[in-house]
Amino acid sequence: MVLNRWYYQIPVMQPRKRQDITRQNVETLFISKDFQDTLAHRLGGAVQIPAIAYDDMGLVGKDPRWEVFYQFSDYLTKTFPRIYEALRVETVSTHGLLYTWQGSAQDLKPLLFMAHSDVVPAGESTSLQWTYPPFSGHYDGEYIWGRGSEDDKSNLIAMLTAIESLLGCEFKPCRTLILSIGFDEEGGADRSYGARCLADTLLKRYGNDGIELIFDEGIAGIERRFGTDFALPATAEKGYVDVDVKLDVPGGHSSTPPDHTAIGFQAQIINLIEDHPFTSQLIRQNPTLTFFRQAAVLSKSMPQELRDAILGKKSSEKFLEYMDRDRERRAMVRTSTAITMAQSGDKVNSLPETATFVINHRIALHESAQAVKDYYIALLRPWAKKWHFNFDAFGVMERNREDSQTRSNDNNDCGDLTLTAQYELEPSPISDTEDPRFSWLAGVIKGVFGEDVVVAPELLTGVYIEPLH
Repeated sequence: MVLNRWYYQIPVMQPRKRQDITRQNVETLFISKDFQDTLAHRLGGAVQIPAIAYDDMGLVGKDPRWEVFYQFSDYLTKTFPRIYEALRVETVSTHGLLYTWQGSAQDLKPLLFMAHSDVVPAGESTSLQWTYPPFSGHYDGEYIWGRGSEDDKSNLIAMLTAIESLLGCEFKPCRTLILSIGFDEEGGADRSYGARCLADTLLKRYGNDGIELIFDEGIAGIERRFGTDFALPATAEKGYVDVDVKLDVPGGHSSTPPDHTAIGFQAQIINLIEDHPFTSQLIRQNPTLTFFRQAAVLSKSMPQELRDAILGKKSSEKFLEYMDRDRERRAMVRTSTAITMAQSGDKVNSLPETATFVINHRIALHESAQAVKDYYIALLRPWAKKWHFNFDAFGVMERNREDSQTRSNDNNDCGDLTLTAQYELEPSPISDTEDPRFSWLAGVIKGVFGEDVVVAPELLTGVYIEPLH
C-alpha cells in the first residue's frame, strides 16, 4: 500500500550546531516561572499602549491618532536594548519597524518574520463586558488581559524575546533573519502607508524570490483537538471583499406611507441574501482537508463515524455535512457572508430616501472576488426587475423602469439599487506542505514542543474575533 502524506509525520529536527541552546533555553529557561512572568509583563506593558488603527485613519503625520505609535516604538527600545544594539533597526514610513540580524552566509536567502503593532478599537458599548479594561495589560498569573494580548502583540513580543535569548547565548546566525513590523494591519484593506511600504522596501532590497521563507501571524499556540495536541501552521488564507448595497427611493411623510419603505426594501434584500448563502465545497488543495485526514489517522479520540467520513472513498457528502454543522468549520469550506453595518432614516416622521448596508466576505479558496460579485448580480437581478428598480451592479447599469415613472398612491415599486465592491483581495496562494521548507518548519516545531505534537496545515479564515482578554 502506498502511504499518503497524511499517514506520517515529519521527524523531529534539532540544531546541528549549538545544541546547547536547546538545552539552555527550551529545556530550562522557557519553562521557568521567572521567565514566563517576565515575558507576561513585557506583553502586558505592550498591551497598555493603545496603538489603535481605525478604519478611517488619515495619513501618517496628518492624523494625530498615529502619535501613540511613537510611544510603542519607545517601549520596544527600552524593553529590548540588547536587540537594538546587535541588530540593524530601521523605521519605514515613520512607524513601521524593520529589524535585520545579518547572517554570516551571504549565499543563503533570509528568513522573514512579520507581525503588527496595531489593534482594533475597543468600543465603549462593550466596556462593561471586559473583566479588566481593554488596555489594562493586567496579568493574573495565567492570562494577560487586554486588546492585542493575542492579535498580534503576543507574536511580536515572542519574536523579540526569542532573538534576545539567542543573543544571550552568543548565537550568530548563518542565514540573515528579518523582522518586519507593520502598524496598519487592522486599519482596512487599502494599506498604502505601513505594510505596503515595508513590502516595497524588502522587494527593492532583496528582489523577486529573494526571501527563503515568510512567517506571518496565524493560529496561535498548540491546540487540543480530538484528544491530540496539534500545531497548525496556516498555509493559505481566504480572500476578502466588502459589498456595499444602496437603495434610493422617493421620500415623503410617514403619515402616508407606501407599502414598503426604503428600510422595508432593505430588509427584503437582507433576508434574500441570508437565505441564499454561498455553497460549501472542499477542494483537494484546501489545507483543511489535509488537517482532517491527518487527524483521522493520527488523533487519539476522533469518532469512528467521522474518521470514516473523512477517509472513505464515497463519503465526501457526509464530511461536508459535518463541516456545515458548525459555523467555525463551515467558514473553512465556503465564502462567508456577514452583514455588519446598516444605516437608514434620520427622523421618526420622515420616509427615508436612502438605505445602505455592507456585506463583509471572506472568500473561499475555490472562489474569487469576481465570483462574489457575479453571485450578487444573479441573486438580486430578479428582485430589481420585480420591483422596477434600476440595477447598477458594480458599474453595469440595467434599467427596469421608464424615466417618467414616478411613485403614486397605488404605485410605489420603483427606485435604484446600487452594488459596489470595496477592498478586493483574492485568496492567497497555497503553500505546498510537501515542499522541503515545510518539513523544516514541522521538524523544528516538534523539536521545540515534543515529538507527540502533530503538525498539520490549517486554513486562516480571517474571521477571528479577539476574546475579551
